[in-house]
Amino acid sequence: GIRTVPGDGPSIAAFLARRPAVALHGVGPAAARALGAHGLDSVGRIAAAPPATLRRILGARTGRTVYDRARGIDPTPVTPHPATRSLAAEHRFPYDELDPDRRRAALLALADGLGSGLRTTGRAARALTLTVRYADGTSTTRTRRLPEPTAHGPALTAAAYALHAALGLQRARVRAVALRAEDLCGAERATRQLMFDPSGGAPDDRARRIEAAADRARARFGATAVRPAAAPPPVRHGPGPYG
Repeated sequence: GIRTVPGDGPSIAAFLARRPAVALHGVGPAAARALGAHGLDSVGRIAAAPPATLRRILGARTGRTVYDRARGIDPTPVTPHPATRSLAAEHRFPYDELDPDRRRAALLALADGLGSGLRTTGRAARALTLTVRYADGTSTTRTRRLPEPTAHGPALTAAAYALHAALGLQRARVRAVALRAEDLCGAERATRQLMFDPSGGAPDDRARRIEAAADRARARFGATAVRPAAAPPPVRHGPGPYG
């Protein structure tokens, strides 16, 4: 059902105060554990904490955002989204591929391309599907839910690698691999997920700045202008083996 909360400040604060820290949009398990270690295990306690304490625990930007959200302040615009869609990419090997390292290299390129496509269209994926097509024409498909919505290349790559490893293909003769980013949502749902990092989030911020620069280069010079060093020749984006 739907629960309605009066829009006045005191009512919002009272409703939020009893909620656990993870109920705040953007507070993941790692951030919740860090907050809990300091006794800040509810939204009410977070709202009552000094902003400087939250900045020290979570980093400047994340601490400020969590503090505001705990007090019912979130300037993120509410916009409707079209029906959930997906984005797919496929790599067809020039011959039946037995080498798992080459298959992983293809998955790296696919995940990198999907991430770029998602960011360009302002979307994020909540699930990733891997399809492996074999030399005899059969195929295997597996799907993994992602911990949080993301358009971040490394997160998509890690999920793709995990799906591939779980298949235990060993020396299978693989003709093609494809990835599909599914259950898409607006990029603002991808938590700017207050990525918690004990060092203050700098490594993650750097990675995202690099991705943004790569996206600008692709927009100007074409999709293959920037690609992972280990990637095979350019892949084909589109519906892939899913139709």
